[in-house]
Amino acid sequence: MNTNRLQKTIFNSISNVLVLFSTTILSFILRTFFIKILGEQCLGLDGLFTNILSLLSLSELGISTAISYSLYKPLATENKDKINKIMSFYKKIYQSIAFLILIFSLVLLPFLHLMVKDYNVSYNIYLIYGLYVLDTILSYLTSYKVILIEADQKNYKLTSIKILFNFLTYGLQLTFLLCTKNLIWYLIIRVGVRQVERIVTNIYIGKKYPAVQFQYPKKIDKEDGDEIKKNVKGIIFHKIGNYAVNGTDNILISSIVNIATTGIYSNYLSIVSIIRNFIGSIVVSATASFGNLNVNNPPEVKLNVFNIMDFVCFFLTGLFAIGIYFLINSFITLWIGSNYTVNIYCVILITMNFYLNAMLLPIDTVKDASGKYYQDRYVPIIQTIINITLSFLLGYFMGLPGILLATTISYLSTVSWSKAYIVYKYIFDKNVILYLKKQCKNLLILFLSILVANFVFSLFHVKNLLFDFILKGCTLTFIFCIFFIVFYIRSNEFHFFKNLILQKLKKT
Repeated sequence: MNTNRLQKTIFNSISNVLVLFSTTILSFILRTFFIKILGEQCLGLDGLFTNILSLLSLSELGISTAISYSLYKPLATENKDKINKIMSFYKKIYQSIAFLILIFSLVLLPFLHLMVKDYNVSYNIYLIYGLYVLDTILSYLTSYKVILIEADQKNYKLTSIKILFNFLTYGLQLTFLLCTKNLIWYLIIRVGVRQVERIVTNIYIGKKYPAVQFQYPKKIDKEDGDEIKKNVKGIIFHKIGNYAVNGTDNILISSIVNIATTGIYSNYLSIVSIIRNFIGSIVVSATASFGNLNVNNPPEVKLNVFNIMDFVCFFLTGLFAIGIYFLINSFITLWIGSNYTVNIYCVILITMNFYLNAMLLPIDTVKDASGKYYQDRYVPIIQTIINITLSFLLGYFMGLPGILLATTISYLSTVSWSKAYIVYKYIFDKNVILYLKKQCKNLLILFLSILVANFVFSLFHVKNLLFDFILKGCTLTFIFCIFFIVFYIRSNEFHFFKNLILQKLKKT
């Protein structure tokens, strides 16, 4: 991997991890007080409206992904005229999207009460919903410049701004929550501070890229416009499929089960999302670098880079997956109490869905960076039909486990193998069997780690829950690392990281 490209990837990874770390710590503190002060129904509303706004944001149709791909080459070749045209076009599109979200949100208003089952809190749900809509609309009007610095592999330069506003946002929200014990003021503060952050970020990016004009008089070239339109046509299906699988659970649980269960599940979803975002902050930080790499490198080089990303992703995903399986209920109990835990069947399905979703991160990164959106555009629609249909059927008879099982089935039957097929065929010029064999090896490592861990845990019983949590966490890490090293010690990826570490040690 090119030294400059690798350096930017590492900087972006470190930046993303630092931002995520600050967000995680602060959000857990805030969420704890939120649950204690406002209760599980308000927590359920937060999860529900977040999902609804994700649905409304589908009007974005993958424009940002297509624009980001279109920026890789002009940034690499320093074609300022093309960059200006693309960014000006992007700004206009996002202004139109903000207007569409406003219209869609108003259309949805009369049906809002149907999505909130067994809701009995005094807050006006329409006012709360309005604040979520306002935050989303403002984000489209004022955050479009960020794509430029991300496509240029310099996202790490925004780290200090993000961390500063993380502390400011969460600190003010917690202060107002403690003083007012009011959900409305809590949301007003969030909307206000987030908007100030976007304005500050825009000013910073404008100074870093003074040559870029966001009100460029010239229209985008027909060739570039046609490429973006084609990519958007492919991405829209992926956006819909991704939302239907990962963004509808809270809506379905709230409608089929009740709003309280939505609040309980949202705690698990929050933890799993934080873990997935942590893995994504490391893996996805290579997207722009891979886009730059994709401009003029052969398939073999791309495959080697992908194998390194996949190696890192499995180590983190596998380790966290067994941690979720064995420890998440203990963590919830230590955090907010056993009343907020779910049964073991739900835990198994949550673990499986996390693993299937997180292990697609390297594949999605390569697809996004290479612009391969069109070839498998109908697969997410099939996944959507499977997931929604099974969610209603299984959810009606089984409740929460049924909705989670529907997600698992939709993953296994579609994108868990189809995305890899596209990447290996069109980008690496290889047979997807190579990938599937590697995934079978990964599953074997997981299975053996779980078996051994179950046996070890049966030999000791610790009464103190905190000590038991720490002891099990250390034991799981040791067991998984042993199996990981045994199975991967002869691989090129293992030797790559070993040599990289040895080189760093020699320099120090």
